[in-house]
This record gives sequence, structure tokens and C-alpha cells, in this order.
Amino acid sequence: MLRVQVRNTARIAAMAGRRTLFTVPQPPGGIVGTVNEATKTPKHDPVHGSYHWSFERILAVSIVPLTVAPFALQNGTLIPVLDATLGSLLVAHVHMGLQSCIIDYIPKRVYGKYHNVAIYALTAGSVVALYGLYQFETNDVGITESIQKIWKA
Repeated sequence: MLRVQVRNTARIAAMAGRRTLFTVPQPPGGIVGTVNEATKTPKHDPVHGSYHWSFERILAVSIVPLTVAPFALQNGTLIPVLDATLGSLLVAHVHMGLQSCIIDYIPKRVYGKYHNVAIYALTAGSVVALYGLYQFETNDVGITESIQKIWKA
């Protein structure tokens, strides 16, 4: 048992120094600089941090009444506006969630330019989704009407 653990430890230590596909070489231990250097404070950006988190929560909570409102209202005049608002908020919510995943799992300090490629691909996908929702709302029945048709089928 001990011999197997020693072999596995040696194998893991040998792989630790390797560079994987598309990664930027990292300093040993992930520490940049020396012990005696002062920590660099990040530049203040009000878009990120607590305001960003609060905006995500407000966006998520605002989607809930918009999913119920078109079904509760029987008046057909507000439904296209509610559909467009619901569709755009859903795309924004998914975009922000996937952007957080990219920031967490494809960090810029490790993957370099591939982080930017992932962010640009997400933005392009969100723009295509918004265009598709626009086409669905203007040339077809819309989100809530299609959900009502599926529900009654």
C-alpha cells in the first residue's frame, strides 16, 4: 500500500512541472514577486464587486414576475412588450452567469488570449440569441404564446 502511494506521489510531482495545452507558464507556487514586495492593490472599478453582484441579483429576481405576468394578464396589448423584456433579461442573465464561469474556469492569468476568445465567443453567442429572439417575436408568435400552445397540447 505504501509503495503504491509513493509511486503515485512521484507521478504527480513529475506532472506538476508540465505545461498543459494552451496555458501560460506560472511562477512556482503561483506567487508573483518576492516576500519583501508590497502587494499591488487593484484599480477601483465600481462595475465589478458588490455593485455587480447586486445587479445580478436584481436581474435574477426581476425575471420571476415577468414569467408569470403574461399568463396572468389576458390583455393582449402588453404581451409583446413583456415578451421582449423577458427574452432580453433571460439572455442577459445567462450571459452574466456564463461569463462568471469563464472567469472562474478559464482565468486570464493561466490561459492568456484564450480567455479573451472565450469571452468574445460568449458575447457573439449572446448577440445571436438576442437576434433570434427578435426574429421569433416579430415573425412568429413569441415566447409566452408558444409556451401556452405547448402547455395546452
